[in-house]
Amino acid sequence: MYDYTLCKLLVFSVIIIYTCGQVQEKLLNKLVCIEHEECGACLSAASHCRWCADPYFSHAAPRCNDDESLVSTGCSQAMIQRPEKPIWVVAENSSLQDMQPDSEESVVQIQPQRIKLSLKPRETKKIKFVYRPAKNYPLDLYYLMDLTWSMKDDKETLVSLRDDLPILLKNLTDNFRLGFGSFADKPIMPFINVDDRRKSNPCAVEEEACEATYSYKHHLSLTNEVSDFIKKVNTSSVTANLDNAEAQLDALMQVLTCGEKIGWSTKSRKIVILSSDGLLHIAGDGRIGGAALKNDENCHLDDNGYYNKADTYDYPSIAQIFRLLDKYKVNVIFAVTESVKDHYDSLHELLKDFTYVAKLESDSSNILKLVKTGYEDIVSVVDFEDNASSGPAKVRYFSDCGVKGGSLVETTRCTGVEYGMTLNYEAHITLDACSEFKTSSQTIRISESQLGQDSLTLDVELQCGCKCEGDSQKDLSLTCPVNSHLVCGVCQCNKGWSGPDCDCSISDEEASAELMAQCREPNSTRTLACSGAGDCICGRCDCDRGYNGKYCQCKSCETSPENGIECGGVGRGACVCGQCACADGWGGPSCDCTTVLDSCIAPGDEKLCSGHGDCVCGQCQCSASDESSGSVYSGTFCETCATCENPLCANAEPCVSCHLNSSCTDICTIGSVNYTVHDRMSETGSISAEDITCILRIEENSLECEYKYTYNAVRQSIVAMEIALRSKDCFQPTSAKIMTSAFVIIACVIAAGLLIILAIKSAQIVSDRRAYAKFVKEAQESRKNMQELNPLYKSPISEFKLPDSFPRDKND
Repeated sequence: MYDYTLCKLLVFSVIIIYTCGQVQEKLLNKLVCIEHEECGACLSAASHCRWCADPYFSHAAPRCNDDESLVSTGCSQAMIQRPEKPIWVVAENSSLQDMQPDSEESVVQIQPQRIKLSLKPRETKKIKFVYRPAKNYPLDLYYLMDLTWSMKDDKETLVSLRDDLPILLKNLTDNFRLGFGSFADKPIMPFINVDDRRKSNPCAVEEEACEATYSYKHHLSLTNEVSDFIKKVNTSSVTANLDNAEAQLDALMQVLTCGEKIGWSTKSRKIVILSSDGLLHIAGDGRIGGAALKNDENCHLDDNGYYNKADTYDYPSIAQIFRLLDKYKVNVIFAVTESVKDHYDSLHELLKDFTYVAKLESDSSNILKLVKTGYEDIVSVVDFEDNASSGPAKVRYFSDCGVKGGSLVETTRCTGVEYGMTLNYEAHITLDACSEFKTSSQTIRISESQLGQDSLTLDVELQCGCKCEGDSQKDLSLTCPVNSHLVCGVCQCNKGWSGPDCDCSISDEEASAELMAQCREPNSTRTLACSGAGDCICGRCDCDRGYNGKYCQCKSCETSPENGIECGGVGRGACVCGQCACADGWGGPSCDCTTVLDSCIAPGDEKLCSGHGDCVCGQCQCSASDESSGSVYSGTFCETCATCENPLCANAEPCVSCHLNSSCTDICTIGSVNYTVHDRMSETGSISAEDITCILRIEENSLECEYKYTYNAVRQSIVAMEIALRSKDCFQPTSAKIMTSAFVIIACVIAAGLLIILAIKSAQIVSDRRAYAKFVKEAQESRKNMQELNPLYKSPISEFKLPDSFPRDKND
């Protein structure tokens, strides 16, 4: 009886807790809406919030609430304002197209080209687009040369390359044009000698005749006639100045701003080759000679091609040059000598996106090589930019940078790009909050930073307002006080006025005590206006950043780590006074944890995480497969381990075999599971962590072949599993392998036996040699103990021998 009663109490407690949880969730969902007093702010608060635009609606009930509550408090369905329907229209979607010989306008490098969409506050939409550099894209190459005296031999070298130059450019692109200009320095003191003879012939000190000093001269507009280019270079004259710094920036400014005279094409890759052996003057240097006016960024070329305002305007600044390089999408290759290369390297750091620095030989003999390497370096970089900074919507970019099968990483810049390579991009368009609660629009142009001609245009409708905003007061004009007008059923103050009766001018520095009291939360222990977290302006709180609510009494909610939006954004949850009220299917402190379990169920299975783990936030957390070893199950669905068979590999084998036999299409269906098979055996690259490797063994042409493939569950309605064939290894059948293995084993056994015998024999020989050596040593020791070998022993016997010449008796 006691156990039964306890069980009832436990069940009752669970029901109460669950019911309280539901009540609290409903209360939070209501609180999301009812604190808002304007239609736009109401509909932006959460997806279930509605606004009653009926001017005769009860003042006691909140106008911002859910559908059911508004109807129950007397608001007619016709007067309820609801969020506008989302917009998504692909307006232009031309296919990618390389350069055609008959038309430059036919080239398409980005797809799609225009999309119309809508955004609500705290909403993010993902836009996929592709980019492919077009082959034979037009090239406009303008050669800007330092023609001071020290570069005299460089001009002659360039003329000698008349035959090699067109061949080089033809290898880069079939569509190229050449232009030519030169620079020296401002023709004012102290940059030149102002003596009449030296001014007209600055090379008189070298006993040579040359042209008077000029800042910049345009010799030849862009043309496809290489002979005209060589002729202009050959007929150009050198000049001279006094210092080692030249007017490179003056020349660049005119090349950029005089587009019509230079002849830049609207659709081309624009490159300036600037060759010099000197330093460059910067903004401020011109004031020394009287050119005190700031550069006006305009074209000032006379009929002869000379820059005729060099003595009036100062040298342009680096910031001005950078801005114009970005505006006109021009790249600069600084071909400079070793002595000044460090100087231009520093300049390149400031103009990194549009410049390239290369070492020029003293006579410019390697100029063609520099053109080739500089061009290849420039075209191998793809970098996207946009103009979203001018509006509330922001853009983030993700790309695979052309790596087949590669994952998308957050970046705008890709390097190592080649012609024919397709780059997949994903742009995340986010509207964090509405700057004002009115329906407005923003046009975002996404383009490649170095070209800019091809672009993706996004026409974004910012759904921050209501349809009733344009309603006129008509016969209801008397219902609103002075300095106000009727908007969506309520009186709103005119611009410049505030307060409950719109009688408080925002320009007033001080508010009355009555209005200040309206900024204090009623029945609260807080004595500070706006809870000390904002300013009271005409009876309304202007909250500091990180606080919200009518009295700034609430802190902001947590943002989702996934997208950085408060409470996960639209569809996930809404912020209610510092606490996230999550929508159905989402949970967690910032509503970034999905409670839907479908993503944890493997295709063709019914168990969560294959029965080997728990589903947490839509992802499987695998349990241990062997507690003693500490190993765990692995895979997206915890479907495999080190000692067990992977069921998804086994399920996929029929589709892989079917694909190899060419008896089915790329999409194969087994049961309720759809598979798609891709052949990637010719591709190189690492396998991502999400891909699981499987092995299929089949017999082909009397050989056993092993196919290694990976799968990835993509959780889409059309494709449940993606399979990629990675490699193929074939070998002899099993019987032949057994015979071969037997022979190998026998040979190994024989070899091992021989080695053992040799080892034993070697050990015996070594042992015998050691014993003999020991015997010899002992014998020598014993002989030393004998007397005849004693060095101190002297024999008692003496022997004498007569010499042969001594006379002897016969009887001796």
